[in-house]
Formats: sequence, structure tokens, C-alpha cells
Amino acid sequence: MNSRRLLTVILCTIACVATAQTENFSSLNMFNYMYYNPGYAGDGNEIETKGLVRSQWLGFDGAPTTYTGSIDSPFKLFGIKNGVGFTFIKDIIGNFQNTGLNFSYAYRRQMMQGEVGFGAGVSAVNQALSGSWVFPDGGSYDPWVPQNMDDKPWFFDMNLGFYYSSDNVYLSCSMRNLFESKVKYAASAEGAEVKSDANARQLFVGAGYEYQLSNPLFSIKPNLFMATDFATTSFALSGIVKYNDKVFGGISYKPIDAIIFLAGFSLPSGIEVAISYDLTTSSIIKYSSGSLEFMVGYNFYLDKDKDNRKYKSVRFL
Repeated sequence: MNSRRLLTVILCTIACVATAQTENFSSLNMFNYMYYNPGYAGDGNEIETKGLVRSQWLGFDGAPTTYTGSIDSPFKLFGIKNGVGFTFIKDIIGNFQNTGLNFSYAYRRQMMQGEVGFGAGVSAVNQALSGSWVFPDGGSYDPWVPQNMDDKPWFFDMNLGFYYSSDNVYLSCSMRNLFESKVKYAASAEGAEVKSDANARQLFVGAGYEYQLSNPLFSIKPNLFMATDFATTSFALSGIVKYNDKVFGGISYKPIDAIIFLAGFSLPSGIEVAISYDLTTSSIIKYSSGSLEFMVGYNFYLDKDKDNRKYKSVRFL
């Protein structure tokens, strides 16, 4: 089975089971694989840095704002290629402020005219919960919620994944929060222990293919990204057109959620910039003007004898 046929089967299979929405679902997910998949660490020959900011449901009080930063690099040890990566994320949602740190390692090897990375990561997350609450119904407190305090417990977990890329295709599969670590808060006003179930095990799957048009200046890149915690599932289908390997524009669709418009460019210096706007299609459109996401990245070499060959890969959009 060739790579194009394999990708088609995977896209169709995933699309049949996808509905609803999952946490930390980036509209610019094609630039954010270091966060989702430890197997991505060291992909390619450069050191990659990425920074993303997502403001979800603009105008909606308490809506999520997410900051993500990552860096990864390939390296060789005893003649074997490896990858290492570090990710930082800060997620602000209502009374929650979650700060996460993740260290990833990937063992890399050649496979099927491409390269695959098998990765593992260790994450540490500080889940801060503010005890200041507003009760519009006139109540004084909720007995199951911590009162008048700022509780900041930590939890630790593990992530696994693999990432395959070649000149014109990539496949990604990873699982975060493998052990489903629980967060324990201080006692509530009634003396009951409060636990968070928000850290459910999550599966992320992504795939993309680059098709070169008859005009060598243009290429088309369909992509799929799916996330599920096995209770709810979300996915996005994207179609991107790139011109001269420098400028791109496209559209993405998240069922029952949003139509997403994407654009960006890359410079010879290694700088990449991308932006997306989510036009909300759900009932929340009555209260929000959509979602906005911005990415800036920089790719560079440390080795003075760098490899100047150019590779076409759908992970560089």
C-alpha cells in the first residue's frame, strides 16, 4: 500500500468516529506537534522553536486563553539519531490557571523512505484554582468547591507517541496523561475532599499529505487532526495551498464548532509566522465574535557545517 492510499484510509477511518470537542485543541495544530506528540522531538535537521497564543471565544467572559512554547532538536549519540524537546503551556480558563512543563525524548530511525520517532515524555502540571466565586442565584457558597483560598496542587504524568514523516506525508499518534493522574484540592467548606477529573487520558492523531500541482510553484496540503478523551472527540479537516514554499492560505472545518481561516509565511532566515481565525458555527456565536490564534517560530542550525539541502515536508507550512 503506497503512502497516499494509506493516508486516505486513515483519514476516512478517523472521520467516521469524530464528534464534539476536546481540551487544548489548537487551530494551528500543524505547528504544535511538539506539544501533542513526544515522538516529534528531533524531526528534521534543525533546532525548532515555536510560540503560540490562542484566545478562544473572544468577548465571552472567562473564555480560555492558552500560551504554548516549545523547542526541540535532533542529536546523535553513539552514531544513533535521537531527539529531545521541551514544552511549556499556560492555560487560563475561568477560575483555573494551569501551567505545564513537559520534557520529551524520541528515538529516531529511517523507515519506508522517511523517518520515524518513538517518543516518551514526562509532564508536570500546576493546576491553580482560585477560590473567589460569583453566585448569580444569590447563594453564599457551594459545599463542593474550595472557599476563599488559592489552591495550587501539582500532578505528574507521562506521554507516549510516534511520529513519521517523509518528503510528502506525515502520520502522528500520541497519548497524553497516560496514568490519568488526579488533582487533589484542599478541603471544601463542608470538609469534603475535592478531586479533579479533568486530567483524563487523551489520544491525538494527525495526518497530512503534500500534493504538488502541475505548476511547480503551487502545492496543496490536506491535513487532519483528531483529539479524544474517549468521552468526547473533536477533529478538524484542513486544506492549505502554498505558493513558492513561502506563503500559504487555507481553510479548516471543525464540525459543530467553527470554520477556520488560516494564513502564514516563512522567510529564508528561518522565521515562520501563522495566524488563524475561527468563525464560530455553534450556538455560542450569540455571545462570541470567534477565536484567534497566532504562531511565530524560528528554525536554525548550531552546526557550522550545516546541511544546505532543501526538504519539502508538510510539517513546514
